[in-house]
Amino acid sequence: MIKKVLYILTVICVFFPLKVYAAANVAVIAPKAGEFRRLGTEIIEGVRLAVDEINAGGGLNGEKINLITVDDQCNDRLSVSTAQMMALNTSKTDRINLVIGPYCTNAFRQVAAIYAKAGIFQIIPTSVSAQNAAASNYKGLVKMVGFSERQGQDFLKFYQKHFASKNLAMIYDSRQSDTIDVARIVRSEFQKAAPAGILRVYNLADYGSDLDYLARDITDNSAEAAYILGRPKSVAKLAKYLRQEDDEFIIFTNRYQSQESYKKILGNLSEGAYVIALPSLKDDPAFTETLVRLRLLGVEPEGLAVYGYSAVKLWEALVNKTDSFAYEKLAAAVNKKKVDTTWGEMMFNNGNPDNSVHYSVYRIQNGEYAQVY
Repeated sequence: MIKKVLYILTVICVFFPLKVYAAANVAVIAPKAGEFRRLGTEIIEGVRLAVDEINAGGGLNGEKINLITVDDQCNDRLSVSTAQMMALNTSKTDRINLVIGPYCTNAFRQVAAIYAKAGIFQIIPTSVSAQNAAASNYKGLVKMVGFSERQGQDFLKFYQKHFASKNLAMIYDSRQSDTIDVARIVRSEFQKAAPAGILRVYNLADYGSDLDYLARDITDNSAEAAYILGRPKSVAKLAKYLRQEDDEFIIFTNRYQSQESYKKILGNLSEGAYVIALPSLKDDPAFTETLVRLRLLGVEPEGLAVYGYSAVKLWEALVNKTDSFAYEKLAAAVNKKKVDTTWGEMMFNNGNPDNSVHYSVYRIQNGEYAQVY
């Protein structure tokens, strides 16, 4: 209860400051603590970099940008209450012009509806469920990189190319909506392209904390590889148990579920494991100009920082195109024709990109992530 009160007081202080020096307010919603803090920090730093760059150049549309960072702790209730409090800020000086995030999307539909009703432009810098996106086709909501189901499709292409004959266990957590969607697409694609019986699907929620039993169940059913999605510590512990059962067992995880605890829990057993992640963009020719500019500033964007940075730059391009911060004008501009991003031009329809960003596959080698696909 005390933590909740302190959180609410903090948000009130952030959203209702004593003095406001900027007419354009950008809020980024991402975890600053807990299992996903590294990812939240990456997004926030990318956003901060873009805002600082805009302000150093004289601002945007004649105004300096004020950056607000909010830690929603990847908690659904806090994500919703944060959105509700932001929607209350309606004065010219206090209103939020842009929300970037949230990173965790279990409460995505509720949050998106609140921002849309309040006329707050929203950009999601990471992937979201296609089902959630279809149910949240608000004109001022941009799903910048596309849909989480893409990782299942890209994983399948890699798996079929390198491990087509090996039995696979697909593990997801029904308490997390994004893992359900990925498991669904993997199952669907395997049914179309793989021999019957090569895939078995497991729900982490059915096993509670008994991950050792789940690992034995998986290996007893002749699985030779596993794609594990769930909470970071559960992913790491299950991967460890599987590797202890068989040190040649093939492990796939999503980078966003294999956090700091992953290598710490697995130790040397993490060597050779595969990780699925959004591309770094450093090798993308269309991103070269942006990368050079960032490096001249002494910045080497890592992980999701580039996506936080790109979200702000996309909004900047729309503001410059419309000469306005107005929700309706920005929404019309993003859905009319191609829009410049830091990695090329894209088309959006109801805020949905015409093409989702493809995921990359990395392998842990000597403790580092080496891209293999």
